[in-house]
Amino acid sequence: MTETVIIVGAGSAGCTVAARLSEDGDRNVILLDAGADQGGDAEILSVNWLDALEHRQAFYPDLFASKVHGGKRLLYQRGRGVGGSASTNAMLALPGLPSDYDNYASQYGLSRWSWLHVEPWFAKLQSTLTRSTQEEQTPVDQALLASGRVLGLAESVDSYTAEDGSALLYRTADREGRRSSRELWLEPARARENLIVRPDSQVDRLMFDGNRVVGVVLVGGEELRGDRVILCAGTFETPSILLRSGMTHSGIGRGLQDHPAASVYFTMTPECREANREIPCIGAVMRLSSSVGTGDIHLLPLHGELLPGTHGLLMAAVMRTKSVGSLRLNPKNLLAPPIVDEEMLAHPDDKKAMREALAAVAKVLSGEAFAPIVEEVFIDEKGTPLSAIEDDEFFERWLSQYVGDYFHAVGTARMGQANDPDAVVDELGNVFGFEGLSIWDASILPEVPSANTHLPVVMLAERMSAAYRSGALV
Repeated sequence: MTETVIIVGAGSAGCTVAARLSEDGDRNVILLDAGADQGGDAEILSVNWLDALEHRQAFYPDLFASKVHGGKRLLYQRGRGVGGSASTNAMLALPGLPSDYDNYASQYGLSRWSWLHVEPWFAKLQSTLTRSTQEEQTPVDQALLASGRVLGLAESVDSYTAEDGSALLYRTADREGRRSSRELWLEPARARENLIVRPDSQVDRLMFDGNRVVGVVLVGGEELRGDRVILCAGTFETPSILLRSGMTHSGIGRGLQDHPAASVYFTMTPECREANREIPCIGAVMRLSSSVGTGDIHLLPLHGELLPGTHGLLMAAVMRTKSVGSLRLNPKNLLAPPIVDEEMLAHPDDKKAMREALAAVAKVLSGEAFAPIVEEVFIDEKGTPLSAIEDDEFFERWLSQYVGDYFHAVGTARMGQANDPDAVVDELGNVFGFEGLSIWDASILPEVPSANTHLPVVMLAERMSAAYRSGALV
């Protein structure tokens, strides 16, 4: 008997899952996405992230989030359409640290999500990545790569490992363009007769027969029935669908985490100002450890104008966080993006790590590698110098206004044990208390890993797909 599987969301996870599950001819797969199918656009395919940022129709225009408690709601840069955020991100590929996954096992009872279990899958995925070359480095990349000694760090580590130091980055792109889940997994599978891709198909809610999920209802009222529904709609929309469906798990919408980041901008010497849009604008990273964590700080360079009148920047990001936010449905429009409160830096350890990250940026920018290329350094559109944050009171005000996120949200329907009141799904992504319903996306990660989340989500999607097909999570 042929099985019908409905996959909701065609992003990093959904494209991978649809391709894997449709490899079996006795299974019909329907892949739904709320946005358009706009693949092939040169701006999105470009290896330079700044091109994708200019393609505004590929982003949600109305997803806003408060970064800190009581803060102003700002636009959250989330990709919309087939390909999802993987079609608009900076294409940086990192697996995270072994301790991230070992913590899933020790703190949440998720023994099959330890580093021992996930590392072989990341090793397989490494073959799909491209490592930046020295020839592709921007002047900002080159300066950061040569700045390890300023902080007592190695200057040539492998960013796919857990070692602190400066490193060339891997990316989900080849020399010609973006190679995310859409390009690598979904596109080769599109010709299969048992795979249907339906863009412009937003899911309103789930359909039930008792405690069994039997399909979905689209906005507009169309009903689609299937033997299993797999939610891959992401950290914001997956819990929204659950809430619109009347589910009452206490963990739905809670547990939100993202990487807090703060940018330090600079003008550059005339010969370095023009950015080459034919190469990635980010090609290197520096990982270091704060006094409250290990490998929990990233310094990320960018060559290009994100703030008018600037030519480059260094981002300071805290990659292991303890602060937790939440989301809830918009009571004025349940189908609109949810109301998101990230509560970044609420935990004192996170704020301490961010302060140390910015101090590291100051040391790096004052070092001999950056001296020949940087003219002036400042932290906002007013031209405020970096030294201003040495004042504690000013630092608090500035950080509450200018801290951003890395757009790596996770945790709003997290994995855990059946006796965990805040767990929504088990280790296989099956929703507690319901049959026929799974969640396989970033929303089920218990904590944000120390990495850009695309690659960990693809790893998750690959593992869950393999387990579903074989009957065992390996």
